[in-house]
Amino acid sequence: MAEEEIIILEDGEEASSKEIKKESVKDKIKNKKLIIIIAGVILLLLIILISVYFLTKEEEVQELPDINASQIAKKLQKKEKAYLFSASKLEKMIQKANILYEKGNKKEALKIYENIASFNKAISEYNIGVAQMKEKNFQAALDSFKNAIKNKEHRCVSAINAAICALMLKKEALFNYYIDLAFVYLPEEANSPLYSYYQALINYYKRFYIETLSSLKHPTSSYYQKEQNYIAAKIFALFESDILAIEYLEKNRSINDDLTLGLLYSRIGEYDIAINHLQKSLGNAIEPLRSRIALALAYNKKGMLGSCSNAINAALKDYKEKATDIYPIKAVLKDSLFDVNVAQNEFKQKLFLDEETVFGLIFYFAPYKVFNAKQTINYIRKGGISIFIDEMTPALKYLKRSSTISKVNLAISKGIKSALEYKIHKANSIFKSLLKQYPKHSILHYNLALTYAQIGNYSLAYKHFKTSYYLDSKNYLSGIFAAMNAQMIHKDNSKLIEILKEDLETENPSLENEFYHTLIYLIENNVASVTRWFEKEKPLRPLYLIVDTIAAKRLKNPSLYQNAAAKLKASYKNDIVADIIYLNAFYRDKDIKEFAKQIQKNFKENNFNYDSLYYGPMIAKTIYTKILQIAGLLHHTRDILKKRLEIENEDVIGIMHSLAYIDIFTKNFEEAYVIYNQLIDEYKQDDTNTLFLASVASIGANHPENAIALFELSKLTDPSNFESRYALGLLYQEVKNLKAAAIQYGKIGDIGFQSNFFTFKIVSK
Repeated sequence: MAEEEIIILEDGEEASSKEIKKESVKDKIKNKKLIIIIAGVILLLLIILISVYFLTKEEEVQELPDINASQIAKKLQKKEKAYLFSASKLEKMIQKANILYEKGNKKEALKIYENIASFNKAISEYNIGVAQMKEKNFQAALDSFKNAIKNKEHRCVSAINAAICALMLKKEALFNYYIDLAFVYLPEEANSPLYSYYQALINYYKRFYIETLSSLKHPTSSYYQKEQNYIAAKIFALFESDILAIEYLEKNRSINDDLTLGLLYSRIGEYDIAINHLQKSLGNAIEPLRSRIALALAYNKKGMLGSCSNAINAALKDYKEKATDIYPIKAVLKDSLFDVNVAQNEFKQKLFLDEETVFGLIFYFAPYKVFNAKQTINYIRKGGISIFIDEMTPALKYLKRSSTISKVNLAISKGIKSALEYKIHKANSIFKSLLKQYPKHSILHYNLALTYAQIGNYSLAYKHFKTSYYLDSKNYLSGIFAAMNAQMIHKDNSKLIEILKEDLETENPSLENEFYHTLIYLIENNVASVTRWFEKEKPLRPLYLIVDTIAAKRLKNPSLYQNAAAKLKASYKNDIVADIIYLNAFYRDKDIKEFAKQIQKNFKENNFNYDSLYYGPMIAKTIYTKILQIAGLLHHTRDILKKRLEIENEDVIGIMHSLAYIDIFTKNFEEAYVIYNQLIDEYKQDDTNTLFLASVASIGANHPENAIALFELSKLTDPSNFESRYALGLLYQEVKNLKAAAIQYGKIGDIGFQSNFFTFKIVSK
């Protein structure tokens, strides 16, 4: 946040009232006493001016009584002799001149100040300088304060005002001269009740911020407490002590402070409060362009990207190219991607709370489908492979001859064999090829969709699961999985869920029927209804076990969670994903060092099948990478993958995907960038997820132009890939193409989207 945006100082009305009362005397007084009174009044005017120009924002105009300004001006401009003024009349004259100025009659006010000058030449220079500063005639004001200093009247505060004029005129050397001069004259104000305030101002402008805070903490009077709070707030903001800055600013804030408070609350992540203040700032026309862009950025952080888009478009409409210069940003990878403590917290909390992770685990343990399970198992049976297969018995009206069924089943078996060996990309290719021959084959669509879901291409998974369900309305798992994928790509799935529920109601009660209902409850986050699933006796099928585990975690029942995780691990002893879930259930609350030690011990003692990491579903790579990060094993595993890639003959694609993904988290961005480009160009891995991760590597390797091109391809391949759209929006905003950025943000909308990879920082000018 820029320094001048932190606080606003207002006129010290309380102090002025007290000082006027202190200086007031009876009407009959000697001329010498009168001059002292005038000096005191003019000193007050100077202090007000210092407060006003301490920041770049205009003072708040307070409510005034209904006054006929023209009549007052006419009356006060009469040619009266100076010696006829009484002290009380002079006091009223000064007050009315101030009212004239606040009402907008600046010329009349200036004439009154000139009339007051007849009492004393030094005071007139001093007073006219104040008026000239209010008129923003800084050069003339500078000359007036220079003359006041020569006349040895209030030299300290005159020097401070002169310094402010020099600052406004961008005369840095002159500014430094007068601030130093104010410091020299400061001892003259040793007996002034405002001594600490002068000292604080001088120290602030000399950038002695610690000394400034010391002066503010040890005031010599209670005057100008509001202004002093502003100075303290500004310094704390400069030190990025934002909570303290907010605390001081909140003590006596006004409507002029809403922009500043909005910015400060944004900096501490309190976006709801920030948005409230920024909306008020915009409504009160406080720096409307700055308020609007700040509001857009707060909406962005909040995930209200539709509102962000609207705010940007409104700024462009009203201010055009000027809008691009306010709060420039830079797109960056999140620090949390590389923070071990954050990784552990995400592992503890998000494993079964994050929607993408939950559904990813369900797809990981979901069965592939065949017509003849016995035939398929005989074909693909292999030591160490967990068989996740369901036998289908639908109406096969689209396959009339048994020989055709047998032929298709054998072809499907080849794809399933690759999938069960965790060679998901190979299985995906087989199923795609088969689908060209049998485009209306429900099971083929289901199996292809499952490979897409495991790869992380949720749009195509949704498309084929939905097609599978429409081809065979009894294939409820296809319909439910379509609803899950729809939710992940932010499509409305309410109608599909309604149809599923209606169809399930026509079925006879059964364990399978209850299970389908439970999956729907998970989609709807209906935790209470999931409880019934635990009351059922059921076989140890992979999909049942993982749903048990997820449901137990959602129910916040540690004992049920540990029991389910233990069953899953016992049933699939060599499965790395099952083991990671077990670690989460039993060790997630350990100290990070103890947790890391337990992870290392577990991996050392168990003979895992690492094929799921090398070739398999995206969820295995994602959660395994988090575990490695916590245990400090990322670099070790990266070395293993590099060696494995050198000797791999059959499925280099899977190894390359895994290596490039871990490269990102070890900050080997250039290597990741090269590998992803090779996958895209040579191996035609042009799915939206691969294109997105290649873009991530491009940003890390500082190839922003390539990143934009890759994000565009990713977005075109899958318009619902909001990670790509969001990153693209940030990059367009970074290069000041706000119109293009607003388009990308608008396509996402106000859905609370939070990127797993990207954020932005405001660039200091």
